[in-house]
Formats: sequence, C-alpha cells, structure tokens
Amino acid sequence: MSRAFTVDDLLNINQFTSRCPWDLSPDGGLLAVTLSQGKRRVPDDTNYGAVNGAYIVLIDVETGEPIEPFSDLQMSWAGRWSPDGQTLAAYVVIQDAPVCVGLWNRQTREVFLVSNAVISGWSAVPLWTPDGHRIVVPLIPSDCVSTKSPDIIVQSYTPEQPASNQHGSVFEEPDTDKCVGVVEISSGIVTELTSDLNFTISRMAPDGQAVALLNKIEYPVDKPHFIADVNIVPLDGREPYAVARKVPVNVHACRLSWSPDCQTISYVTGGKWGDPQHLYFTRADGSTEPKMVIEFTSSLGNFQMPWWTRDGTRLIWLQKGCLYHLSIEDGRIRRLLKDSAQMRINAIAQRHGESVLHTDDQGNILAHAIDKRDNLRYIVRIHSVSGEVATVCHAPLSIPDEFTLIASGRSVFARDRQGVQAYPLDRGEATTLLKTNPWQRDVVQPVRQLIEFKDANGRVQKAALFLPRDTRAGDRLPMVVTIYPGSNFSRSDRYASEARLLTSAGYAALYPDSIMKDNNPIEQIVGVTLPAVNRAIEMGFADKNRVGIWGHSYGAYGVMALVAHTRAFRAAVANAPFGINMTSTYVIDVARIGWCEGKQARNGGSLWEKRDAYIENSPIFAFDQVEAPVLVICGTLDVPGSVNARETFLGLRRLGKRVEMREYQREGHVMTNWSAKDTRDYYKSVFNWFNQYLKE
Repeated sequence: MSRAFTVDDLLNINQFTSRCPWDLSPDGGLLAVTLSQGKRRVPDDTNYGAVNGAYIVLIDVETGEPIEPFSDLQMSWAGRWSPDGQTLAAYVVIQDAPVCVGLWNRQTREVFLVSNAVISGWSAVPLWTPDGHRIVVPLIPSDCVSTKSPDIIVQSYTPEQPASNQHGSVFEEPDTDKCVGVVEISSGIVTELTSDLNFTISRMAPDGQAVALLNKIEYPVDKPHFIADVNIVPLDGREPYAVARKVPVNVHACRLSWSPDCQTISYVTGGKWGDPQHLYFTRADGSTEPKMVIEFTSSLGNFQMPWWTRDGTRLIWLQKGCLYHLSIEDGRIRRLLKDSAQMRINAIAQRHGESVLHTDDQGNILAHAIDKRDNLRYIVRIHSVSGEVATVCHAPLSIPDEFTLIASGRSVFARDRQGVQAYPLDRGEATTLLKTNPWQRDVVQPVRQLIEFKDANGRVQKAALFLPRDTRAGDRLPMVVTIYPGSNFSRSDRYASEARLLTSAGYAALYPDSIMKDNNPIEQIVGVTLPAVNRAIEMGFADKNRVGIWGHSYGAYGVMALVAHTRAFRAAVANAPFGINMTSTYVIDVARIGWCEGKQARNGGSLWEKRDAYIENSPIFAFDQVEAPVLVICGTLDVPGSVNARETFLGLRRLGKRVEMREYQREGHVMTNWSAKDTRDYYKSVFNWFNQYLKE
C-alpha cells in the first residue's frame, strides 16, 4: 500500500549533482557519476556549494552493479578516470577536514588520500596528463594562511584607477587565491606551480605539457561580467605567461580550448548582458596578438566551447539547436547539420572539458535531438563532415544539458531524474543501468494536470496542477501556489518534491508559467498569476478562501508583489525575498547593480536614470496594503537575501502586519544546499504556517 511522502523522503532523494560532470572509463566498463542526498548535507558555511551532500557511484555498464569507491568518506565528487582506466581521481572530504584529492585503485579497490593537496573551490575537475603519471588541480597555496580581519576596513574608488585595484569584500564575495597544483600519482608529491591566481576552469593541453586558464583580474564597476587574462601555465616549472589580456568573460567562463597540435588557443568573449560574443584565436606561445574570428549573432548554449576536430582543420559548436563549423583555412562559417529545419540538437555526447570533439570510428558525432516533424526525441548520429543525420533510437529524455550524455563505442549513456539509461548504437533496446530512487514506488504519487489560462495580456499560458490521488472536481481543497517569474513550470518538474509534500498534506499545488516580456514586473506577475489561480478555482479543485502563496528568491519577490497588490491569498511564505526594495538591493553589492538595471528586475537603467521605475517595481512601497500573514525565511550567509528579508520583516512589523521571520545561521541563498537539520525545520515551519491559516 502506498504511503504519504514526507520530509525524510525528500532528504533521501538521490539526484545528480548540479554542474558536476560524469566520466566513463576508457574501456567503457565503469561509469562514474556524482549523486547527492539531502541527509548528507552539512551547514552551508562550509562553502561546498552545489556539491554539498555529494558522493560518487560507479556503475558497471554490463551488470548495472553500483560501487561506492569512497564510501568511508563524508563526501566525494568530480570523479575522473586515468588514461589507462585503472585509477579514479576525485575531490573528497574527510570528516571536518579540508577538501583534498582521493585516488581509488580499480584493481585493489583501495583509496589513497593526498591530504596535502588542499583543493580550492568545487567546480573544477582533476585533469590527468596523457601519460597518466600526474593530475592537475586547483590548490589553496601552502603559504595562504587565514588572517584576522582588521579593526577598520577601508574601501575607496577613484575613476582614473583600474578596477582591479578597487574591489573587495564590500562589493563582492571575497576570492581565494589559488595555485595550479600537480600531484605525482606514484609518490603523492604535490608541486605548486604558481600562485595568486583566481580561476575556476582550466584546460589541459592535448600533449599534457601545460594548462590554459582564465585568470580573473578585475571587475567593471557594474559587474555584469568580469575581466580575465588567458594564462598558460607550463607543467615543467617554467614561468606562466599571458596569451590574451583583459578578456571580458560572462558567467559561462569555460569556453576555452586547445587545438590538437597545441599551437592555438580559441576562446569566446562574453561581456555585458545581451552584448555580442566573439570567438578569438591566439598563439599558445604568446607570439602574436589575439585575432577576432567571429561575432556570434546569438549566444552559445551553456558550456559550448567550441570544439576542434581531430585534424585541427575546423571548429564546431552548438548554437540555438544547430551545429555550425568554421574552416580554419578559409575562415568560412557553415551550418553543419543538413536537416536543421527538422532537427533541433539539444546536447552532444562529449567528455567534459576536452578540447577535441569526440566522434566514433566513422567520424560521427553522437547527440540528442528533437525531430520537429513528430516532436519526438532521439539519439542521433551526425557526420562531422557531411552533416548527414541518422536516427539511432528513440530517447524520451527531458531537455538535456552538457552534463547529460556520454558515449562509448557501443552505447550512449544518458541521465535524467529517474536514473541512467544506456542506448545501444546497434539499435537494440535501451536498458536502465541505475534507478536513483527505486523506493519511491512505495510513495503515493500526486495527480498532475496541465491547465491552460489566458493572462491579463490575452496570452495563452499553462500551469501544472498537482492534486492528491483521490481528488475529485468539486472537492475545493486548500491550495498553495508556487511562483517564479519568467519560469516554465508546465514543462519542468523542478518543484516535484515540494508538490508531493503539499499533496500528501491535503493541499492542491499550483505552479503557473509566467512568461514575462516587458519592464513592468509587478503588473505582469499579477496579470499572469491571478488568472491561473482563478482557473483552478473555476475547475472546482481549489477553495478561493484558502489559497496560499510560496516563493524563493525572485519567486519571493513575486510573493510580496502579489500580497501587496491583491487580496487573493490568505497566507504567504517568502524565502529570501530578493529585490523587494530595489533602491537598497541596488547598492547591497556591485553584483546587484547589473541585476537591477536589466535581467530579472527589468528597471531599464540605473537608479538615477529610472528612479520612478525602482519605486514602482519595489513591493516594499505597497506594504501598507498587505493583509495576508507573511512568513519570511532566509539564511544569514545570504547577504542580499537576508538584507531583503529583514527589510520585509521590519517593514511589515512597523505597519502592524502579522509577520514572522526565521533566520538560519550558517546557511546561504540556495536552500537545496542547506543542512538536513535546517531543511527539516524549514519545511516544518512552512507547513505549520499554511496549516494555521489555510486549514484551521
């Protein structure tokens, strides 16, 4: 018999760790994936970010047998196979110790810890040299010691001076100096090659003689991007040097690749939000100035490099669902995909971080695509020269990303929320190698419906409505609406776990799409959310007098906009209500300036250029109209979110409104990274709040 879904179930869910690549052993036998569980997470002040609660699982692709190589350790992630496939290198955490390098021997199944290789950050992966004798990792320099904060902190800005001398902790999160470290596998000796760097991504040269990296050097005053040098760090101990200087780089800072002969570096610039991107070539020895080759008319997909072909004659990249290639000889750009009108490419099966494009023995690229003619999804072969497309098999995956596909000579492996599937290239039946959460078959599943509604502008939009399994039209349940302006919830299961918690507790759960186009966010949020709520009420599933609203970050901004401008909601929960007072959010730190001027806030200019817009788009100035009780939640390490949360609490308190604030020490902005203890308390508090006002 099925049972209700609980918070403990939520913490038991295995999911693939965000932005953490997987790796297939060279013989195609073992697949290294990184999963995470909420119950393994520790307080967010440990700065593990998206890998909090992570652990590596190896999957035998023939038998499906799972192996946990670092089972005795607290956490592990970013597993990377040696060229001979006998050693797995990963980043690991021993209880209450810094992140270090762990090596797992495939034959003996023993673990060797390189505890003196203290890793800086969590987003990079270990890079093996082609001979398998060394790995390159980002280290915290051995002479980097923590110092006591001064009694007086001075920040200044002089327009005539470079921005690199004028940034600090007040304006941005402090950066930790790193060095390029080399670990000798046989001896465990660690060598620091250079220090005083600030990088997250590095690329190994195909010959293993050097790494290239983007070293952040300064930030523009509005910080919609950063400025970096492209540095080459030789692994033989020679001095590092720059081959390109002052390169504008956006958040997708990994678009950097080596030519197969190691003579040329290609990189993509990305400046302010919406600015054109450009592809540059530069000589790897620094002997020539960088040359701009292409201006991209539309942004590349996340983490699309571009990649070099094995013969070094072309570059290939994925852009807006189509493959393009550039001839190095004549500089001409062509569409590679012959069936581009019918096929939309979602992701390419490419080993993460490699500069040379992976093809099979016949020169085919393996990819996931949607056939626009039948709207079905497939694994496809695309010939890297002719562009001919051949369908391999049906693959009903959700839209995959760069970390979704990997290929061997016999199969394409794909992952989604349900687990890992193997799609054979001989057109055989797909098999499931790993089910991430088989225990969920014992948990009652809600009924999911798609409903359509017209927003205030007459546009047809959709919403996902989750109902308890035995719900009938006319039951009129209490309903909780979750919003995030700009989202497409109808095509996503991002909040599926919270929907199951709500339906298990007897609520209907509504997740409306909210496509936004103009610079009046509050008006649009109201204009898209209320019609969705009214549609659920008209269908007889929700009680109009028992509707609550819930949101996180920009979603909490929407929550406060709705309760300040409507009377539709009996209770509200706002997690880290980012942007509720844009006049203060604007100057919390430099990173928020770009957010307020463009992006989600949609003010269209600076605070002084668009003064009225900043007030009109700030819910705090209408707090006197709030009637619904509001629960405000934040982590104290979330500087913008906690500032806005306190403004929300103090403003409502001053106005005599019913409000409660819960601040969680040692937690940050991303709530899915919170510790198990705080996660349990968070959900208990949220459900107590809604039960009090929507059920009693």
